[in-house]
Amino acid sequence: MNGWYPDPSGVRGRFRYWDGSAWSEETTTDPSSPPPAKAAAPTKGGGGGNLSWLIALGVLAVITIVVVALVLRGAGGLGVGVHPAQEDSNSSTPTVSAWDETSTPTPTPPPPPTDNGGQLVGCPFATKTANTRQVAGKLTADTLSVNTIPGWALEDMWLAPVYDLHSQTDQVYSGWMSNIAVGLLSNSDGFENISTSAEQLMECFASSGYYVDFTGREDIISGEQISISGHAAWRIESNIYVSGQRVPGDVADIIVVDLGGDKDHLGLFFSSYSIGDDARGAKVDAAIASLAVA
Repeated sequence: MNGWYPDPSGVRGRFRYWDGSAWSEETTTDPSSPPPAKAAAPTKGGGGGNLSWLIALGVLAVITIVVVALVLRGAGGLGVGVHPAQEDSNSSTPTVSAWDETSTPTPTPPPPPTDNGGQLVGCPFATKTANTRQVAGKLTADTLSVNTIPGWALEDMWLAPVYDLHSQTDQVYSGWMSNIAVGLLSNSDGFENISTSAEQLMECFASSGYYVDFTGREDIISGEQISISGHAAWRIESNIYVSGQRVPGDVADIIVVDLGGDKDHLGLFFSSYSIGDDARGAKVDAAIASLAVA
């Protein structure tokens, strides 16, 4: 799918355009920007590098033809059957790139994400910006706040659909971390209903490029209405399973909060810690218990 995606080099907040076959040279910090102009065709009289490259390519093609002919001749002499190659039925869609909680991202473009049933799940980009002033001991987005976890680092995260995001992280091992975060979801981006928004976000986080080698999702809390300081909220808690890591995956919590009828956005709490990590899990549970709307 063409579009701006997080830069495969891993630089946070920078996006590079995927045109279906290659990355653009241009980058941007605004994923809503129009596609970059295509590179201009080389003009005559340019440096000799292009000509020498074409000559080398021609020589390589001739060598390849000779080698293939010799191989086919040898195969026939040995009585080996030579059959036409079968068409590769695998999708040409590029493989998934990574989120903050994964190992170092490889320079492969992220495809359209899929959910547990194989259906496409889009992760919209937030179209609004804001930056709530922070106070010691809390993470705050508009009127939603959560107590910080002692010893965890205040560190910027990037979640595509979320703005005014403030977070803490704790490294489990190099390339894998636990976190808590609060942020906002704009009504204009389609986030109007707390239960629908919570499910959309869990599907997005669990099935897109945010977890490399995602293998499945198992709901612990499939969806329940709770109250945060008298405000209606919806909570989903899921085990997100992956392969190729030292841990089986994460326990992820999403709580979407109705901050009030005069707001054009919803509040979001997000957390994750490694499956089986009871010590970090207890700290995250204590943070969840401190959620409040001013």
